Amino acid sequence: SQHREIEQMLSELEAGVAKLGEGSVDAAQVKRAAYALRGILELHMNFEEAHMVPAIQDADGFGPERVRHLHAEHADQRRELDRLVDAIREARSPDSLVSTVTTLAEMLRVDIEQEERDYVNEKLLSDNLIPSDPFGG
Repeated sequence: SQHREIEQMLSELEAGVAKLGEGSVDAAQVKRAAYALRGILELHMNFEEAHMVPAIQDADGFGPERVRHLHAEHADQRRELDRLVDAIREARSPDSLVSTVTTLAEMLRVDIEQEERDYVNEKLLSDNLIPSDPFGG
Protein backbone atom coordinates (compact mmCIF):
# COMPACT_ATOMS: atom_id res chain seq x y z
CA SER A 1 0.00 0.00 0.00
CA GLN A 2 1.02 3.62 -0.33
CA HIS A 3 1.20 3.93 3.44
CA ARG A 4 3.73 1.08 3.67
CA GLU A 5 5.82 2.70 0.92
CA ILE A 6 5.76 6.03 2.78
CA GLU A 7 6.77 4.28 6.00
CA GLN A 8 9.67 2.67 4.11
CA MET A 9 10.77 6.08 2.82
CA LEU A 10 10.59 7.43 6.38
CA SER A 11 12.77 4.58 7.62
CA GLU A 12 15.30 5.26 4.87
CA LEU A 13 15.30 8.98 5.69
CA GLU A 14 15.86 8.20 9.37
CA ALA A 15 18.65 5.75 8.49
CA GLY A 16 20.25 8.39 6.31
CA VAL A 17 20.15 11.04 8.99
CA ALA A 18 21.60 8.54 11.49
CA LYS A 19 24.63 8.09 9.17
CA LEU A 20 25.45 11.81 9.01
CA GLY A 21 28.29 11.44 11.49
CA GLU A 22 29.85 8.52 9.60
CA GLY A 23 30.46 10.52 6.45
CA SER A 24 28.67 8.04 4.17
CA VAL A 25 25.69 10.42 3.94
CA ASP A 26 25.83 14.19 3.86
CA ALA A 27 23.26 16.78 4.92
CA ALA A 28 22.44 17.69 1.32
CA GLN A 29 21.39 14.09 0.60
CA VAL A 30 19.10 14.04 3.64
CA LYS A 31 17.59 17.38 2.63
CA ARG A 32 16.95 16.16 -0.91
CA ALA A 33 15.33 12.98 0.41
CA ALA A 34 13.05 15.01 2.70
CA TYR A 35 12.06 17.26 -0.19
CA ALA A 36 11.33 14.21 -2.39
CA LEU A 37 9.25 12.69 0.40
CA ARG A 38 7.22 15.89 0.58
CA GLY A 39 6.41 15.52 -3.13
CA ILE A 40 5.39 11.88 -2.68
CA LEU A 41 3.16 12.85 0.23
CA GLU A 42 1.43 15.50 -1.88
CA LEU A 43 0.74 12.91 -4.58
CA HIS A 44 -0.54 10.52 -1.92
CA MET A 45 -2.94 13.08 -0.44
CA ASN A 46 -4.17 13.98 -3.92
CA PHE A 47 -4.78 10.27 -4.60
CA GLU A 48 -6.72 9.89 -1.37
CA GLU A 49 -8.82 12.93 -2.13
CA ALA A 50 -9.63 11.63 -5.61
CA HIS A 51 -10.27 7.99 -4.70
CA MET A 52 -11.08 7.66 -1.00
CA VAL A 53 -13.39 10.65 -0.71
CA PRO A 54 -16.14 9.17 -2.94
CA ALA A 55 -16.19 5.95 -0.90
CA ILE A 56 -16.15 7.79 2.43
CA GLN A 57 -18.80 10.25 1.24
CA ASP A 58 -21.30 7.47 0.53
CA ALA A 59 -20.33 4.99 3.25
CA ASP A 60 -22.93 6.07 5.81
CA GLY A 61 -24.73 9.10 7.22
CA PHE A 62 -21.48 10.50 8.61
CA GLY A 63 -19.77 10.47 5.22
CA PRO A 64 -19.99 14.20 4.49
CA GLU A 65 -18.55 15.01 7.93
CA ARG A 66 -15.74 12.48 7.45
CA VAL A 67 -14.92 14.08 4.09
CA ARG A 68 -14.78 17.55 5.67
CA HIS A 69 -12.55 16.14 8.41
CA LEU A 70 -10.23 14.46 5.90
CA HIS A 71 -9.87 17.67 3.89
CA ALA A 72 -9.17 19.66 7.08
CA GLU A 73 -6.58 17.06 8.17
CA HIS A 74 -4.88 17.22 4.79
CA ALA A 75 -4.77 21.02 4.92
CA ASP A 76 -3.17 20.86 8.38
CA GLN A 77 -0.75 18.16 7.22
CA ARG A 78 0.29 20.19 4.18
CA ARG A 79 1.06 23.22 6.37
CA GLU A 80 3.01 21.15 8.88
CA LEU A 81 4.88 19.26 6.16
CA ASP A 82 5.87 22.52 4.51
CA ARG A 83 7.06 23.90 7.86
CA LEU A 84 9.09 20.79 8.68
CA VAL A 85 10.60 20.39 5.21
CA ASP A 86 11.56 24.08 5.29
CA ALA A 87 13.16 23.51 8.71
CA ILE A 88 15.06 20.50 7.33
CA ARG A 89 16.25 22.53 4.35
CA GLU A 90 17.40 25.36 6.62
CA ALA A 91 19.00 23.14 9.29
CA ARG A 92 22.53 24.31 10.03
CA SER A 93 23.70 21.46 12.24
CA PRO A 94 23.44 17.67 12.20
CA ASP A 95 21.60 17.77 15.54
CA SER A 96 19.00 20.16 14.15
CA LEU A 97 18.59 17.96 11.08
CA VAL A 98 18.18 14.80 13.17
CA SER A 99 15.65 16.49 15.44
CA THR A 100 13.51 17.80 12.59
CA VAL A 101 13.60 14.54 10.62
CA THR A 102 12.58 12.68 13.79
CA THR A 103 9.67 15.09 14.32
CA LEU A 104 8.58 14.66 10.70
CA ALA A 105 8.72 10.86 10.90
CA GLU A 106 6.80 10.73 14.18
CA MET A 107 4.11 13.08 12.85
CA LEU A 108 3.64 11.05 9.67
CA ARG A 109 3.48 7.71 11.46
CA VAL A 110 0.80 9.04 13.83
CA ASP A 111 -1.14 10.47 10.86
CA ILE A 112 -0.96 7.17 8.97
CA GLU A 113 -2.12 5.20 12.01
CA GLN A 114 -5.01 7.61 12.63
CA GLU A 115 -6.04 7.64 8.98
CA GLU A 116 -6.07 3.86 8.77
CA ARG A 117 -8.11 3.64 11.95
CA ASP A 118 -10.61 6.35 10.95
CA TYR A 119 -10.99 5.87 7.19
CA VAL A 120 -9.48 2.64 5.95
CA ASN A 121 -11.32 -0.10 7.76
CA GLU A 122 -13.51 -3.05 6.86
CA LYS A 123 -16.67 -1.58 8.34
CA LEU A 124 -16.42 1.78 6.59
CA LEU A 125 -15.02 0.62 3.26
CA SER A 126 -16.80 -2.67 2.69
CA ASP A 127 -16.45 -4.64 -0.52
CA ASN A 128 -19.73 -3.38 -1.92
CA LEU A 129 -18.50 0.23 -1.74
CA ILE A 130 -15.10 -0.25 -3.35
CA PRO A 131 -15.07 -2.88 -6.10
CA SER A 132 -11.96 -5.01 -6.33
CA ASP A 133 -12.19 -4.71 -10.11
CA PRO A 134 -11.47 -1.07 -10.98
CA PHE A 135 -13.46 -1.49 -14.20
CA GLY A 136 -16.63 -2.52 -12.36
CA GLY A 137 -16.74 -6.08 -13.65
